[in-house]
Amino acid sequence: MMNPNASYVLPDKLKGLTKDDLTGFPRLCPDFVVELLSVPNSVAKTQQKMERWIENGATLGWLIDPDMKKVYVYVPGGELAVKSGNTLRGQGPVEGFTLDLDELWCRYEV
Repeated sequence: MMNPNASYVLPDKLKGLTKDDLTGFPRLCPDFVVELLSVPNSVAKTQQKMERWIENGATLGWLIDPDMKKVYVYVPGGELAVKSGNTLRGQGPVEGFTLDLDELWCRYEV
């Protein structure tokens, strides 16, 4: 079982699940996953985890590397994209969502 730092599941995927099914960590693959790279985890190890999310059915994944100020964007069948800048616009399951990267990066400045 894997647990992302943050995730989103489309409402259609939740139809038919009971309250008990949704207690704790549901046994399903989210449509969108976010992993925040942390000190004990290497980029390579976390990238492998992101690839497993996509292989298991996630349609969008963001691996956020606050030290390098970049986001690796994963989609099924697509090339790995590396984004940086002020904002990151969602696509697919989070179309219309915008992540303020400047706000995120400033939280990691010492």
